[in-house]
Amino acid sequence: MSERASWGSKLGLILATAGNAVGLGNILRFPSKAALYGGGAFMVPYFIALLLMGFPLMIIEWVIGRYAGKHGHGSMTGILGLFFNHASWARILGSIGVAIPLLICMYYIYIESWTMGFAFLSLFSQMPKPVITADAHEAVKPYVSFFKEYTKPSILAYFFLVLTIAINWFILQKGVRRGIEIIAKIGMPTIILLGIFLGLICISANNWKGFEGLKFIYNLNFSKITDPVVWVEASGQIFFTLSLGMGAIAVYASYVRPQEDVVKAGVYTVSINEFIEIIIGASIAIPAAFAMFSGIAIPELAKEGTFRLGFMTMPAVLMNLPFGWFVSFVWFMLLFLAALTSSLALIQPLIALFEDEMKWEHTKAVTVSMILVTIGAHLSAFIPNFIDELDFWAGCFMLLLFGLVEIVVFVWIFGINNFYKELTQNTTLRLPKIVVWITAIIPPIFIFLILYFWVIKDFNSIISMVDSSKLIARLFILLFLIFLAFIAVKSRSIVMRDIRYMRLMKK
Repeated sequence: MSERASWGSKLGLILATAGNAVGLGNILRFPSKAALYGGGAFMVPYFIALLLMGFPLMIIEWVIGRYAGKHGHGSMTGILGLFFNHASWARILGSIGVAIPLLICMYYIYIESWTMGFAFLSLFSQMPKPVITADAHEAVKPYVSFFKEYTKPSILAYFFLVLTIAINWFILQKGVRRGIEIIAKIGMPTIILLGIFLGLICISANNWKGFEGLKFIYNLNFSKITDPVVWVEASGQIFFTLSLGMGAIAVYASYVRPQEDVVKAGVYTVSINEFIEIIIGASIAIPAAFAMFSGIAIPELAKEGTFRLGFMTMPAVLMNLPFGWFVSFVWFMLLFLAALTSSLALIQPLIALFEDEMKWEHTKAVTVSMILVTIGAHLSAFIPNFIDELDFWAGCFMLLLFGLVEIVVFVWIFGINNFYKELTQNTTLRLPKIVVWITAIIPPIFIFLILYFWVIKDFNSIISMVDSSKLIARLFILLFLIFLAFIAVKSRSIVMRDIRYMRLMKK
């Protein structure tokens, strides 16, 4: 039995886990949602959801990750199996927690490649010339056409897709300590510095007109406190921005030392993520749009979605600034680094599955994982609607359902007392037991509401919209789940053999 990988330092652990959570959702999705739902009016439910759902779920994944790591498991296949004597059904259920991040990564890594491509196009002045006008739609038009042409995909887009896959492959091949941790130590401080730089530029643009964008977000008010849709959207943003419900945090936590203070680690992870989201994320896109367009245009632009904001609206704004090509380059490099730290985390659960459950060597585990990601990335690039279908099933439906599974198994079935004992082990921040009860009750309510408004309400219309591309995507998801279920069952005999060996050694 080989020794599992581990983090080289506490700083590397915190930065890597924060990088796991930090991604395009912090810098693109958050300002879009804030703009769409009233700025400061959105932030009140947002902060409440962060306190009552985000923090408790983060602590669950940290506590269970450390607990599972002590027993030699990092993937959700092994973690759920651990709680049911590695019954095949439990391991198959856990494999859904491995499928979710991988399916998300298959399209996420393609979007990540756009950020790298647009960064280089900005650097070499190959972006469209800006249109100087107060009409937001006219200003964005050249960049809309450019984006559509680039993502057909073009030859250039395909080149950067291959390059992005290669970069992820190379880093993951280096392992947890010499790959992911080193990138986190370089990438996270760089993200913060680039973000502060861009924030200052956007806020001060057009004689500090961008400051109005900050006031729009930070001027907290209770005008939409009774609107259930705003509550659902705010809760959903917390869920996605912290990478909850997909087991990726638990995988990183499984590589900590048994005596690691996971409560502190969870607090640090949430704090860094929220700093990048509500300070840096709030200081760039919305202030920049306010500086160039009127405040009335902001919700209209936000309705077009995060892709439009990041790849069309922002270039239209930034290219109008002095040295616009350089500022645009910094913007897309910021997005690329944020996406890179997330894509590494999304792939690691499958690597952990192969290493911990199948006992494969690291090179083989990384190679097979990256081949699967590469197949999915190519399907995302060349099949229309493939991205949307994976995003719905993996990034919404399965994600939320598995979040419920985590709470039921890790708190209720594991037991309130057992969970609290594990929670308070080796920690200087001794949380009261009421925190565990809040974790057991409040987050499921939030998740149920999200499921109702985001999924159940539109489920029939989504299912009924069938075309060849959607059928291919659904078939791919099904085959991938079957493959992981096969691995879960096949690896059970290997795990049970090791358990029997360990028992013999103790005797």
